[in-house]
Amino acid sequence: MAVLISHPLKAVSSSLKRVQLLTCILLIAIVHASAQQKVRTHSEVLGTDPPFSFPEKVVVGPDQSIYFLDTTLSGIFVQEFKNGRIKSLCEALRSPSDISISTKGKIWVLSNKGSKISRLTPQCSVETEIRPGQLSLRIGTNAFGEVIVLNETGPSLFTLFSSQGKLLRSFGERIKYQDEVATNELSDGHIVPDNAGGFYFSFNYPPLIRHYGRTGQLLAEFRPESDIPIAPPNITVRTSGNSVSINSRYQILVLDMAADGHGRLYLLISGKNKVPALNEGTSQLVVTTDRGRTLKTVTLAHSFHRVLVGNGNLYLLRNRSPFRLDKYLLF
Repeated sequence: MAVLISHPLKAVSSSLKRVQLLTCILLIAIVHASAQQKVRTHSEVLGTDPPFSFPEKVVVGPDQSIYFLDTTLSGIFVQEFKNGRIKSLCEALRSPSDISISTKGKIWVLSNKGSKISRLTPQCSVETEIRPGQLSLRIGTNAFGEVIVLNETGPSLFTLFSSQGKLLRSFGERIKYQDEVATNELSDGHIVPDNAGGFYFSFNYPPLIRHYGRTGQLLAEFRPESDIPIAPPNITVRTSGNSVSINSRYQILVLDMAADGHGRLYLLISGKNKVPALNEGTSQLVVTTDRGRTLKTVTLAHSFHRVLVGNGNLYLLRNRSPFRLDKYLLF
């Protein structure tokens, strides 16, 4: 009897193991197929002859329209979601250098002339104006519509303003070097909001990403996983009379960055020196966790300069001729 009882138990155990193995294989196949689809499912969303000259920045609005800031033509162009046509939205802006669209569709533009930040109406008139009081490099808007300003100078790296332009707080320690010019030069980077009112910031140099909370608390700091060796920066400043010349040589690891609603970061990885990195772009896209652990590495068919996420899509922009904007569906 003992032999008769043990035999069917062994058979059941063996069957369960086969079912578990088949289930595991099926799950791996599904995940692999989904990952492949993430890479291959895309469309080009630019026409053959876009009207802009140098779209330095591209953002996606909550209405799924795509906004391009052309710093050469000093204007904003928009590709409407409904018909896909690109049209001029705002012209003759005063030295625009950055743009951000809030979750409510408010357009904010940073002007290098006077370091002024303006909230524009759909007719391009100024609704609200912010004057930070020091030179500004970048802007972004968080999940609450507040304006994040990256300061080129001053005691704090960032300043946060309300959607009405009221000063809320300053925070963030800049990485200091022996020369003040080098400190200001290397403090540039990219601002990407999270879903909780905070944001990620990637330095041009050093190759670090910081995650700040809405109150300004530093939540995390990490270097993206990469085998690319990064040398120390070489910045020289020469003064002749009233003129100052700056020669900057340093490598940019994270050329641009985006974040989705699931805590994943999308990094365009370069590692080249500043000038070729900015001009040539890169074909290396790395997906990481919000703490920097690599989830996926993709070699793209083309080189791109900008990456962004919006409305469930991943966008990659090549902002030099030949222009292209590829759209990937996120799962």
